[in-house]
Amino acid sequence: MLTHAIALGFGLYALAAGAAMVTAPDRGRAIVTDLRDNAGLSFVCGVLVFFIGAVLLTAHHKTDTPLQTVVTAVAALAVLKGLILVAWGPTYIKRMTPMLSGNLIRLWGLMALIAGGALVYAGSSGH
Repeated sequence: MLTHAIALGFGLYALAAGAAMVTAPDRGRAIVTDLRDNAGLSFVCGVLVFFIGAVLLTAHHKTDTPLQTVVTAVAALAVLKGLILVAWGPTYIKRMTPMLSGNLIRLWGLMALIAGGALVYAGSSGH
């Protein structure tokens, strides 16, 4: 039950983020610019991402089924990304910025929509 609820939450987030990247790529680029140019903002975001991931990983550290493995991996990646943002936020963001240039941000958004849809389906249907 917890696995499905977390998968649903991750999926809804991915759908919202993907929709934003596809429909408003300039907004996504502005967010990245803000994170790159504001060390305090990237630090605070890193702390939040770290703690959200850590709480989820503590509550859900299971790998018995494929969905449990995906949920655990996403939580672990959140912990890792949070630590990276805390330690090297602006530098990390600067290195990742080219991946969001041109229409690549829309491609990332499309992939987020697909992943989000799969997680929402898996989380809401019990598959």
